Amino acid sequence: MVLSYKVRFWEMRERSGRAKAFDVRWTVNGREKSESFLTKGLAESRREKLETAAREGEPFDPKTGLPASELRELRQRTTWYTMARDYMDTRWERTPGNTRRTIAEALATITVAFVDKGVAYHDPRVLSRAVYSWALNKNA
Repeated sequence: MVLSYKVRFWEMRERSGRAKAFDVRWTVNGREKSESFLTKGLAESRREKLETAAREGEPFDPKTGLPASELRELRQRTTWYTMARDYMDTRWERTPGNTRRTIAEALATITVAFVDKGVAYHDPRVLSRAVYSWALNKNA
């Protein structure tokens, strides 16, 4: 992941007729980013946080537009994969075999949908089968 210090902030934009009418806009390495907020105060607060991060010399991620500190926080959160495995572990002992299979199939299907586009895997069915047979099988 390549981070960038090339960050520019634009004026806040008010878009009447929208539920979230206030947009905070900025660019990282020329890539436009924006977030929408319900109130002007929330938008100003977000913009100030981003500007403070830039002013303190924090690099930004061009893909997400977030400062490095926010990226670290996101990575430390529980992932879908971890949550799915924990869920299966808690249900395993008290769930009949057919129900286990149904839950594992559903979670495997959803897991494949969460894989980022561009990540190299040959066939979604192969990935789904691996998740189903290995990752969500407590005995494997």
